[in-house]
This record gives sequence, C-alpha cells and structure tokens, in this order.
Amino acid sequence: MRLNSLFIFFLISFLFGCSENKIQHSKDFIFGTLIDIKIYGESKVIAENVSNEIFNEFHRLHKLLHPWEKSLITDINNAISKKQPIPINNDEVINILKNTQYLEKKTKNLFNPSIGKLITLWGFHSDFYDNEVIPNQEKILKLVSSNPSMRSIEIVNGILKSNNENVQIDLGGYAKGYALDQAKKILLKNNVKNALINIGGNILASGKHGERNWLVGIQNPRKPNALATISLDPGWTIGTSGDYQRYYIINNKRYSHLINPKTGYPDNKTQSATILLPPSKNSGVHSDVFSKPLFLADKKNKAAMAKALNIGYFLIILDDNSILISESLNKKINWEEEIEKKIITIL
Repeated sequence: MRLNSLFIFFLISFLFGCSENKIQHSKDFIFGTLIDIKIYGESKVIAENVSNEIFNEFHRLHKLLHPWEKSLITDINNAISKKQPIPINNDEVINILKNTQYLEKKTKNLFNPSIGKLITLWGFHSDFYDNEVIPNQEKILKLVSSNPSMRSIEIVNGILKSNNENVQIDLGGYAKGYALDQAKKILLKNNVKNALINIGGNILASGKHGERNWLVGIQNPRKPNALATISLDPGWTIGTSGDYQRYYIINNKRYSHLINPKTGYPDNKTQSATILLPPSKNSGVHSDVFSKPLFLADKKNKAAMAKALNIGYFLIILDDNSILISESLNKKINWEEEIEKKIITIL
C-alpha cells in the first residue's frame, strides 16, 4: 500500500479571503495519521504554544492507548489473554473503557473495540499492511464465535478482569475522537476561539475563519480530490470512516481495516460514511465512533442506524458509487464534482 494513502482521508479547502498571516499552521504525525492544526487570529507565539500543547497531549494518549506497542492497553490485553486480573491505576482509562462498553451496546455491537485479535489476524496491527493472502477462514470464524465484547470486561474497585481470553482491546476507532475532545479543552483553557483541528479525518471547527465558517472538503474515496465541501458551523465536528486509508488489495478485491465484528470480515459494500455532529461534550468521540456503524450496517439498515444514534447529517458512498445522504446535509453540501442525480438517494 502506498504510504500517501494514509494522508488522503480528508481534503481541507480554504477560501483565502483573509491574509494568510492570520492563520498559523502546524502539522505532526500521531495515531498513525496526519494531524493538522490551523489557528486563526492569534499571534505566532500563542498559536505555536497551543499547538504544541495539543500535540503533546496527543502523544501522551498515543503512548497510553496504543493497541500493539507497549502501553497500558497492551498490558491489559496480555492479562486478559491469560485470564488474569490486572489493577488499573488510571481513572482516565477506566472511564474510557466503561464508555466503550456503553457505546458498543448503543451501536448494536457494530462498534466493538474488543476485536483486536481479528484486526491482528487481518494484518492491520502494523504500520505496514501488505498481505498477499487473506486469513484462514476457520481462524476468523473461531474468533467471531467466541463473541469478544467490551461488556465481557469487569472493572471492580480498579481491578479489571475478563473470562474471555479472545478479548483484545483496540481503541483505534475511539482514540482520535477522544483526542479531539481533549483538544477542545486545551483551546478553551487558552482562550483560543478560532481553530480547525483535523486528526486523520476527524475534524473540529472551533469558531470561524475570519468572517466565515471553516470550509471542509469530503474526500472522494476513489480519487485524490474532494467530492464535496461543507461549511462547518462553529463547534461542529465531522468524522469519516472509509475503506481508502488502511487497506490492501488481493486478486483485485479491497480489504480494509473496517472489520464487521459480526462476520469477522472487512466490509466491501461501502466506500465511506461521513457524519456531522453539533457541539457537545463528547462530539469528538461520537464523530469517531458513530461513523463506523453507519459504514458497517446493511444498506437497508443505515438510515435506521443513523436515527437510532441521533445523526441528522450523514453522507454514505456505497460500493457501486451510489450515494445516500440525509435531507438536512443535502441542504448544506456543495458538490465539487458532477454528480448524477440518479445515483443520489435523499433520506
């Protein structure tokens, strides 16, 4: 897989009506993806200090929550594999794990961070994924039939245990959104009102870009350009799950990291699912988590899933390039490509 496919997740477009010296721009590579921070209307010193504080927080979370490098999560997974209890002297991680248990149930198990062994089996617990054969079907079915679930984890008085040795925690579908919520707190603490933070496609629009909203481009899953643009109101977040960031191809068939916990196989019926969420305490987490069940749900169930998760703004591109879009988002979106009306279904 080409390294630059990591970066072609979201294209961010700007209308430079204001002079460029009003925007301070910083980048880093964390969580296995490109981090992009733009701060408007602050001095270079303030913007750099705040950006560095955000990057430091992201590095801390990366080291704390990494699913295969040495971290508290890998220590937990090692204990679970041996059916041994482990003390968790970290309230933040305890709260994260309890929240994932709630979100797994809310998404009808389509968000399931306990399937790390399946992700490993498919070769995605690595910075490079170039499998030449798909995993053994029996191994896949064995892991699925063992029913790994975050709800099989118990945490009592700071002691974590699970009787299912096939539970292996992977917070890759949660950590970026959680980091975005932490970044909101840092902006607020430093009284920085106008910023755009992009963590590999999970984006927070804080305030505005001058007199206008921040403008964000939605990636075409099969082309290196924006399919559409959206004006993000202050405080709104956007998240996308797509099969074009982490994937490999065998016999002309694409296998992405978005694995359906119920089948054990990567989904191949959807190219991407994008959601917009209004301001809330956990909108970062929800932008990361809720795009996955919309991606993985059957076509006939996608609208019902969006309704169950209270997602009023969504755009889903299916494997045949047809588009499902909510009525509310259809009123806000600006198409950058010629889109045939017959392939768009407004829900």
